[in-house]
Amino acid sequence: MTLDAAVLRSQLWSESSRIVTFLARERGVVKAMARGARGPKGRFGASLEPLQRVRITLSVRPTRELQTLTQADLLHPFARLREDLFRVTYAQALAELLARLVPAEQPAEEIFDLLLAALTTLEEGSGDPQIVFLAAQLHLAAVLGYAVHTRVCLECGSPLPDGGVFLTARGGMLCTGCRPSREGGYPVGGETAALLDRLGEADAFAAAGALNPSRRARQESTRVLRRHMEYHTETDLTLHSLRLAESLERYETDTPSKEDEESR
Repeated sequence: MTLDAAVLRSQLWSESSRIVTFLARERGVVKAMARGARGPKGRFGASLEPLQRVRITLSVRPTRELQTLTQADLLHPFARLREDLFRVTYAQALAELLARLVPAEQPAEEIFDLLLAALTTLEEGSGDPQIVFLAAQLHLAAVLGYAVHTRVCLECGSPLPDGGVFLTARGGMLCTGCRPSREGGYPVGGETAALLDRLGEADAFAAAGALNPSRRARQESTRVLRRHMEYHTETDLTLHSLRLAESLERYETDTPSKEDEESR
């Protein structure tokens, strides 16, 4: 079986083998044993590094969860993506997210195209990496069947320029006038609601470079999406790469720039 795929994860298994997790257009998430992949003369070369597009051939046994990789041809390495630590870290976070949420043995054309679009945007450096990641999350949620709605109140349909209350179970917001006193939810500001609404549009990746939301809007958006996706997928979405990205951002914020040092 030959598949169009992207490498999500590559784990060491033995002195000579790796277990590789792919996102395949035709079959969703696929795990395969790559025997002879390790070492300077590994039979697959550099084609099994994460965040690369490849064409793979598998020896498939329907009764096994772990298939056998027999060939891997590199199609696009997304090499320039690795020149920026922030961009590659957010790309890794997206790969982690897909590995946890995308079903196996089911066609995943929309999600595969979503991943390629996000990686292309990150490689080209045309968008804020955090914004690209948030946009990818929103579109993934929509493809999986639990889209986020923040444009208008779920009850009265009125716009939400000042924000409102986000209800995780319903995937949308209520204005303060429509919120039942006993119903749960948590407040979301108007800038956050507008950001999530904009990132849910079809051209979100193209627009990512022009968006510069406040730190509060970024933090609220991250919190909204994580709670929403964890609730609807019943999956812990603590992403190690995302935690690293957030640590890097805090370090960059707290570290004085060269200009700041010279002005002292």
